[in-house]
Amino acid sequence: MNSEPIKKVCFIGAGTMGCFNSLMASVAGYECVIYDPSKESLASRKENQKAMGEFLSHSNFFNEVDLDASISKIKNESNLINALEGADLISESIPENFDLKIKVLKEVESLISKNAILTTNTSSLSVTKMSQQLNSSTRFAAMHFHLGSRLIDLVRGVNTSEATIKSLVAFVDSINGHPLVLKKESRGYALNAMLGGLFSQSMLMVIEGLYSIEEIDGAWKELNKSEFGPFGMMDIFGLDVVKGAWDEKEEGSSHIIYKEKILGLLSKYTSNESLGKKTGKGFYDYSKVQNEHEKSNYIDIQKDLRIGIIESALVLLADDILEKDQINKAWIVGMLLEQGPFDIFNAIGVKEFKKQYKEWLSNLYISSENSQKISKLINY
Repeated sequence: MNSEPIKKVCFIGAGTMGCFNSLMASVAGYECVIYDPSKESLASRKENQKAMGEFLSHSNFFNEVDLDASISKIKNESNLINALEGADLISESIPENFDLKIKVLKEVESLISKNAILTTNTSSLSVTKMSQQLNSSTRFAAMHFHLGSRLIDLVRGVNTSEATIKSLVAFVDSINGHPLVLKKESRGYALNAMLGGLFSQSMLMVIEGLYSIEEIDGAWKELNKSEFGPFGMMDIFGLDVVKGAWDEKEEGSSHIIYKEKILGLLSKYTSNESLGKKTGKGFYDYSKVQNEHEKSNYIDIQKDLRIGIIESALVLLADDILEKDQINKAWIVGMLLEQGPFDIFNAIGVKEFKKQYKEWLSNLYISSENSQKISKLINY
């Protein structure tokens, strides 16, 4: 494979992630084209990116950047052949459906040059299974962006070449991103695996009637001095996206025993088109002012959520997905927080963690599926 520098990037899909990913690349000076067969989606692309840029500017994500110029430089294209012409890198961001992605990726690979790199932004599907369906598997990998974050996961398929990974690392560095190259594939990668644990636990707390959505979010925001809690974050990602990831969960996936319960909760919202921020209503109704709520349960909620995050991080370490400092960094960079799960673990101490972990496992809504891994790792 020719290791020529990447100059032109084609983004497949003008949805939320396609808009965010292309904006990051355009701001960094890349020639960008965004393809979508829906002319309606393309027509609203600039407006969506402007709103996205204004929102992210509040956290200095696009500090001192001419966003209007960067947005205007991105070219809309509803013809796939035209969109792919001269592209060195292709980033696919279409809905989380395996068959749909494979269909699109196969069509794309039949049209690109032999040196172009093909990537998927999937957050939950198997990169290995996807790569097995492609002829260009040496030039295929997952390059997974996180909305509102500079963390970008890079994951090899079965035949991904080292040259491909090096080119992608260089690209991520060039757009001021933080490349995180996983040792091996892990469903949910690093940050999403930890977020998945947080979201699952939070939803189960509500399903079992232990705490309200507002209590859980309030406790999280107070603990982390953050603007959003777990349910607020899911509203930003889109409840249809969260539900789609659960729909695609396969046997053996983390928290799979709760799939029916969690899909039941999410379906109550998605069936009414209450998809989160993008529709104005999700777990929260954004047309109303959110009121303060009882804080008496905050300490208990915070302790449980904190132990859940540490467990997810320890599982990544036990499965040899990343080194400890990389897992910690993924959480800090991805969540824009000051502490990572291992910082919290060190502050608690091994003895106290063991005690709290045992108490946490006694909760009826918590599965002990990972307890043996944790016990072996921290030498019970």
